[in-house]
Amino acid sequence: MKRLLLLVSVLSLVFSVLVVAQNPPQQATVNITGTWDLQFEMMGEGNKVTVQATYKQEGEKLTGTQTSPMEGPASPLEGTVVGNAVKYAISIDMGGQQGKIEFTGKAEADTITGSFDFAGMGSTPFTAKKRQ
Repeated sequence: MKRLLLLVSVLSLVFSVLVVAQNPPQQATVNITGTWDLQFEMMGEGNKVTVQATYKQEGEKLTGTQTSPMEGPASPLEGTVVGNAVKYAISIDMGGQQGKIEFTGKAEADTITGSFDFAGMGSTPFTAKKRQ
C-alpha cells in the first residue's frame, strides 16, 4: 500500500511539472499608449534635450511617432513591448542620409528608463515621463 501511495505521489509530481513546463506563467505586459516626454543629455552635462513620443500599443506591437526640436517632421517609430521591456527604432534624415536610432528601456507606471543607440556610435541614457 505504501508503494502505491509513493508511486501515485511521484506520478502526480511529474505530471504537475510537465503541465507547468508546457504552460509557463505569462509576464504581464504594460500599456504605454499615450504621449511621453523623453529627456536626455547631449554633448556634455547640462545640455538637456526633450523629445516628444506618441506611442500606440496593440498587444506587444508598438507604433507611433517621435518629434525632436532638432529635426523637422515627426519620425515614425516601430517596435515592441514585452512584459515591461520597451524596444523601438526610428529613422531620421541627416542631410539626405538616413540614420537609425534604437531605443530600449523598462516601463514602470508612468516612467520609462533606458538608453538609445545612434547608428552604433554609442549609447545615451534617457528617462521618459508620461503626460497626464
